[in-house]
Amino acid sequence: MFTYRPEKFASLYDSELGQRIWAFLTRDDNVARLETASELSKPAVEGIEEQLLAEFREDVLADRVKQMVGHMVRQILEQRDWVLDQTDVKVQSVPFSKAARYRRPDWITFHAFRNSSDPRDVVITDRRQNPTLPTGSRWIFYATFASPLRAAVAFGISDIKQLRQQIHLHGYQRVRTERMLRRA
Repeated sequence: MFTYRPEKFASLYDSELGQRIWAFLTRDDNVARLETASELSKPAVEGIEEQLLAEFREDVLADRVKQMVGHMVRQILEQRDWVLDQTDVKVQSVPFSKAARYRRPDWITFHAFRNSSDPRDVVITDRRQNPTLPTGSRWIFYATFASPLRAAVAFGISDIKQLRQQIHLHGYQRVRTERMLRRA
């Protein structure tokens, strides 16, 4: 059971629309959608946009309503042990133009760079701006990731603690990504 503290949204929350939105957001399927979007390092509300529009149509387009939805989503995810990662992330859709992204508290953001002459040669660091990278190669930004699952699947890294130690010692960890086999 979730608890909502409406604070500056008290009057809107007390309305029939506010009550319906809270009931909608706290349904198990929608909480799962919020968490799935967050696990994919996307703003949480991206996981519910279609369902929100289908359920509330133009009622959800008012700025104050969208702000309350964001406020509610934050409290739902915080009660599920997510933490705020970044606010004002651009969302190119309807009804949201900006939203918050959440992460697990034990996730650390890493940045991967590819060797321009060998795309399977990758270095991972904890800084995107002015990173320490190996000399002798031209490195091109490739991806940002935080989840241990992405680290394991995409880069073969199963020990995040060891990755952090290598980055602390050398400024980066160099890995080789192998090509996945394709089905014929």
